[in-house]
Amino acid sequence: MRKLFAILAFVGFVNISYAQSVTDRYNALGNAVEQAKRSIDSVNVLLKQAREQYATHAEERPQISNRISALELEALNLKRKYDKAVYELSCCEQQILLADIARSQGQNKQVSTEEVEVTDNSPQRANLVYNKVFERSLSMADLRGLRQAQQQETDVVSRIREYLGVYDKMVAVQLEYERIDTESGADSLLQALDSLRLAAGVIENGVNNLWHNLYDNKLYAYNLILEKGKRLDVLASAEASLSKAQSQSEQIVSEFESDVLAEYFYRKGALLEYEGNVAKALELTKAQDSLLKAKSALQRNNFCLPKVNIVRRSFIEHEPLKVVKPTLYTSKNPIPQTRIYEFGTVYRIRIGIFTNRPNLSALKGITPLSYTDKYHGGKYAYYVGGFRTEEEAREGVKYLTKLGFRSPVVVMWVDGEYISNIEVWKSKNMGYKIEISGVTTLSDAVKAHISLRNDKAIFSRVGKVFIVGPFVSESDAKLVASEIVAMDGNIEANVKSVKQ
Repeated sequence: MRKLFAILAFVGFVNISYAQSVTDRYNALGNAVEQAKRSIDSVNVLLKQAREQYATHAEERPQISNRISALELEALNLKRKYDKAVYELSCCEQQILLADIARSQGQNKQVSTEEVEVTDNSPQRANLVYNKVFERSLSMADLRGLRQAQQQETDVVSRIREYLGVYDKMVAVQLEYERIDTESGADSLLQALDSLRLAAGVIENGVNNLWHNLYDNKLYAYNLILEKGKRLDVLASAEASLSKAQSQSEQIVSEFESDVLAEYFYRKGALLEYEGNVAKALELTKAQDSLLKAKSALQRNNFCLPKVNIVRRSFIEHEPLKVVKPTLYTSKNPIPQTRIYEFGTVYRIRIGIFTNRPNLSALKGITPLSYTDKYHGGKYAYYVGGFRTEEEAREGVKYLTKLGFRSPVVVMWVDGEYISNIEVWKSKNMGYKIEISGVTTLSDAVKAHISLRNDKAIFSRVGKVFIVGPFVSESDAKLVASEIVAMDGNIEANVKSVKQ
């Protein structure tokens, strides 16, 4: 574990001083990104080793499972910090480019002319739209619109940075949700995530409106100047590239956390390519170089962000049947009401339905007991235990029968629904399966993890899709699906209902 501790000590790598010059900070962030990548690789090696041990050392699986969970969380945390460092590196590049823009803004006068020149021998500027050829080729209004669009690029980047800050918090909530051990704490985190998503939505709307406005203005100006310069070849190439980017962005709707940022990523890349071709056609080499750097920076900042997908957890307390004498329950410590869990599956044994509450001595010291008058016309139903499987509950029935209980019955709750006759429910209701794709084989570690969660799971294969099930409840299946996706990023897992 020493290696792990060394990696954990690294997680603060992005805390690079803002007092540094932009260039020094850029270099420091570049080193930090490389270091982050090495740390992620190290954690992945440890994960692989732990999963191999899980598959081959059955007697140590509880301890190994805890180690795997800790490593998986750390891998997610390191990846998030790595992405943040990459983004900060890109922003440094943007700062360097924007400094160029700021310098050039004060040096350009807006002039109007109907004459078009495809080349321009005046001193070149790194920022495309501040080169003299645009002043000579566009009307005052069109030039103003183009340069305003260029300035709005900075606003879009700023808002995207703001969105990514909120996204960071959403990921942190997801990680904390996986660690939390109380239902009330988990519910608070879900509420926090809802609030963050609302804030992210507001930022997205701002990005979307600004981006589409500047995008349209830039295309109009570039198309106009190329048409006047009779560079129809560049126009045709741009149309194909921009159409492809639009098609790509439309194909990934709802695939990532933010459709707006994903669309920006594809269409901004196509726009930068177009601007580079415009610069080439106008023989603006400085602008060409600058745009190549900007395109490279964009590629390092893929805004197709993975979804923050919290699978609602069940906080069921599974409690075995015990006999404690003298009884734990007294007038000062009465039998509690039955706790109904909104998510997950729990089996209990119903020991009787009573018009009046039974004498405590008749309950023979069995524990944990609970009661409710919710399901049987106001009568009191008493239950014992909280079992993970039907088989465990049926073993409890045998034990209670030996103790003298006349008619103990196994009942269950599925996602808050009370099932008093399990066999009838099985014949009429749906179970759930997980369809797994994206991999050619299921690793021993993944199969072992599924079996750990559901020892009755049956594995089959249809074509390239693996089928695992049945699961009693949808929430149980979704939880296992999310866990195996976290174990292997290539896995795609979809939960579907099936007839049992």
